[in-house]
Amino acid sequence: MKEIAYDNLAALKRLEEEDSWLTTAYSAAGAVDATTVFVSEPLTKTDSFLRGMVADSLLLKRTQKINNILRNAKALDEAFKDQQLQIFPDLPVPERGRLDMLLKFPIPPRKTLFAVALRSQGKATIFYHEQKQALYVRQYQGGLKLWKPDHIEQLALQEFWLRQNRQQELFGTSHRDKTRSVVKLLVLTGQTKLGQHNESLYTDIGDQRVLLLQRRSTIYVLEEKQLLLFIKAWLDPARIAQCKICAGVD
Repeated sequence: MKEIAYDNLAALKRLEEEDSWLTTAYSAAGAVDATTVFVSEPLTKTDSFLRGMVADSLLLKRTQKINNILRNAKALDEAFKDQQLQIFPDLPVPERGRLDMLLKFPIPPRKTLFAVALRSQGKATIFYHEQKQALYVRQYQGGLKLWKPDHIEQLALQEFWLRQNRQQELFGTSHRDKTRSVVKLLVLTGQTKLGQHNESLYTDIGDQRVLLLQRRSTIYVLEEKQLLLFIKAWLDPARIAQCKICAGVD
C-alpha cells in the first residue's frame, strides 16, 4: 500500500503555536503573581502566591517539554529527509501521559519505528539498580532517589496503548505492520546524564554505547547527544544485513 504523504513541519506547527501561547501565559502569570503577593490578608496572600507558584511550575515544565520535542524533532527531520521520516509528536495516552515522539521510517529495507521518551531531571545523574530493576536519580551533591514515575514501564505501556488504539494511523495496516516491533528509546535531555554501570548492561549500536534494559520489553537508555547518531547506526544497511533478528525491519 502506498504511503500517504506526511508533513513533519505541519505536525510540529501545533506545538510551536502552543509554545507561543505558553510563553505569553507565563509572562502574564508572572505579572499577576507580582500583584497578588501584596494583598492585605495573610491567608489570601499565601494562597494566591502558592497557586501562582504551581501554575508557573506547570507552565514552565510544559514549555520545557515542548522545546525538547521541537529541538529534537527538527534535527531528526533535517537529518533524515531523504528517508522520508515521519514524526508523530506529543501523542496523548490516557492515564499514561504523552509519548513525546513516534518516529516512522516507511521505506524498506529500513522500515522501522522508534518510540522516544525525552526526560530531564535538571542537573542530575541517572542510574539503573539491577536488583530492584528501577531507575534512580542522583541530584547534584545528593543521594539516590527512586525516579518516579517508572519511565521504563510508562514507555512500554504507551507504545502498547497506541498500537491497540491507533494502529492504522500510526503503524500501518499490513500483517507486518501489525507485528513489527518498536525500538523504544528513553533519552536523557539537557543537563541530565547517564551514570556508569556494569559492563553487562551496555550494548553497542554502531559506535554508540548505550544502556540496554530488559524488563517486560527492551528499552535503550541514552543521552540526547546520542539520539541522532543511534538512529543512523540502527538504520545502517551493514548492520541490518548482519542482523538475523532485527526488530522492526522488513
